[in-house]
Amino acid sequence: MKWQKEPVDAQAVKDLSRQYGLDLLSAAVLVRRKITTPEALPYWLEEDLRYLHDPFHFPDMPEAVERIFQARDEGERVLVFGDRDVDGITSTAVMVETLQGLGIDTRWQVPQGDDIYGLTSEVVRAFAEDQGTLIITVDCGITSVEEISLARTCGIDTIVVDHHNAGARVPPAVAVINPKVGEDYPFQGLCACAVVAKLRQALALGQTELYGQPVTLVQARFLGAQAGVEVEVAALEHGFEADRASAVFPPGGSRTLMGSLERFLVGRSLVCFDAPRQQQLLKQALGGGVDIYLLDLAEQTRQLFPALAGKTLLEMGEGSRLARYAREDAREMDILLALYRAVAAARFPVIRESLESVLDLVAVATLADMMPMVNENRPLVRAGLEKLNNHPREGLAALLRELSLAHRKIVSRDISWAIAPVINASGRMGTPSLAVEMLLTGDEEERDRLAGEIHKLNQKRRKVGQDAWKAVLPRARELIQGDEPKIIVLHEPTVHRGVTGIIAGRLSRRYDLPAAVLTSVGDHVVGSVRSARGFVATSFLDEFSDILEKWGGHNQAAGFHLFQDQLPRFWERLPQVMAAVTLENRQEEEVLIDAELPPRYLNPELEQLVGRFEPYGQGNPELRFLARKMVVEDIQIIGKDQDHLRLLLAGGGYKWPSVYWSAAERVPKDFSRGDRVDAVFELSRNYYNGNETIQLVIIDMVRSEEQLLDEPVGEGSGVAAGNAGG
Repeated sequence: MKWQKEPVDAQAVKDLSRQYGLDLLSAAVLVRRKITTPEALPYWLEEDLRYLHDPFHFPDMPEAVERIFQARDEGERVLVFGDRDVDGITSTAVMVETLQGLGIDTRWQVPQGDDIYGLTSEVVRAFAEDQGTLIITVDCGITSVEEISLARTCGIDTIVVDHHNAGARVPPAVAVINPKVGEDYPFQGLCACAVVAKLRQALALGQTELYGQPVTLVQARFLGAQAGVEVEVAALEHGFEADRASAVFPPGGSRTLMGSLERFLVGRSLVCFDAPRQQQLLKQALGGGVDIYLLDLAEQTRQLFPALAGKTLLEMGEGSRLARYAREDAREMDILLALYRAVAAARFPVIRESLESVLDLVAVATLADMMPMVNENRPLVRAGLEKLNNHPREGLAALLRELSLAHRKIVSRDISWAIAPVINASGRMGTPSLAVEMLLTGDEEERDRLAGEIHKLNQKRRKVGQDAWKAVLPRARELIQGDEPKIIVLHEPTVHRGVTGIIAGRLSRRYDLPAAVLTSVGDHVVGSVRSARGFVATSFLDEFSDILEKWGGHNQAAGFHLFQDQLPRFWERLPQVMAAVTLENRQEEEVLIDAELPPRYLNPELEQLVGRFEPYGQGNPELRFLARKMVVEDIQIIGKDQDHLRLLLAGGGYKWPSVYWSAAERVPKDFSRGDRVDAVFELSRNYYNGNETIQLVIIDMVRSEEQLLDEPVGEGSGVAAGNAGG
């Protein structure tokens, strides 16, 4: 392994520390991870949900809201159709709960047993016979063009709520809510459950007076006797900014210039702050014969936020979070917009509460689906973790009790390694409905029973996965002998369909190659693809689109179905497709280091820094530290196969219990008891017999002086090691 610690600009670290009130070590980590822009920093330094993107950035959101309200008003029957993985299960639960909360006759369905992925013609026809008129697909549907076309002919409307890559054609649905369709939504990395939560939030807003009310914020500013008056306007749709414009009116006013703002002013409610002053300025700008009625936010601001009473907009902005992350001084319109939204949030708390109530499920789904832990995923998951720790929904609380996690602090690692795999097991083993029922039922005994059953399914899934790995690994070894293929593709009929993705992922990581694992299910072949080295899984499957019955997914992972009689055509075409694949060059495995810790920084307070960068996941790996000249005080070989190490390391005046996975063979060749070692590690907590302790998870370790970084350590290596462990 090559250790890599990117050099950082010491002045940039000091500037970031001073500007945002950060300790130097935190600032150094942010700079090293290139998180320094005003646009990115709020997602790392703030916990407020105000930094989430507006749900009405989705172009079809108004159509989705209106169609669901129509279903409510006309007493229609609605089907929620989801997927069998964690994201699909949680999406189904959130959508069903939302519709039932509106009083809508709601049915739900997820693929069971050997059902293929996605909406099928059989499901559509059965729902038509059941007098259904609206299908909402969640975590699927974006490639179901034929099925949604069939639904239209059956008199059924469809709303697609998905996050997978779209195909060449977008289905003819009433509304498609997908961050990867079009370029309007600012962030593509949402899981499906988060997209459903956005729809839920929009539906809550749709029941307030903000919905459908055309509002324009108006802010006039006197520029001087010679310059005139600047008038800035911002059009709001459903409470969120849709457009903005401004014009400078010369002394004496200008009716001609007024025309440029007419679409913002006519037929809309006009809102300002300090109406008497704004009326005076507008008369100067537009001429004395023009009367404009303005709604004043000043009184509501005084009532809701007494601390702001008597302040101007600019005075409010000086101490605000808005100013903290602005590239330049905040404009009065920006402050007015923030004030309007704060007043709206205070007047209509149901909008925020509707979102917060499902964020525990959003957090689980986001981490389970390995979405990038950047942008708005961070506040979503952070708030979800808080809910999971303080007042989780009853179904998740039952599962936490079943997994003996109920009385400890849940962090992102617990979701990724403990909670999500158990929920996933219900789908992998063919019964995802058990998990949906666990999340929806109001019966406490039933919740506990379902949590226990799902836990047992996960234990069974582990055994099935082990057997599948034993069957596939020898064939993979044989395949890569000689000329290494660009893609590992294996058809193993004995593999359970629920673990093809797990096995493909293990092969991909082991050999640093894309991998596809296929198995037979009746008259179908089912497969999963996992990526490596820049390979795009969905593009690979596009090359077989004419012989696949169903396929879809993401760049990194995808799934597909085809009939058994099409398998020979698949094998025949594979060499041609494989020949056209270009993989990125292999890189020597690197251990990226966030900070080298001088001895005085190697103390239990390090845990606070680690907590500050939660949640961890894709795009935000757990912090890794380097500590030098630690003493190995004890080594124990542990594990069923005696291949892991438990160590006690001494450093910084503390004893550090540590684990080092799959490293038993390195003793005593690379280190032994009594040695001084340099160690790269992550910080975690160990729970044993009711006791909770900090432990180090060793990533790599060598005797001191053996391992050199690519860049010099100490003076000149970014932040001086003696200051902040840079």
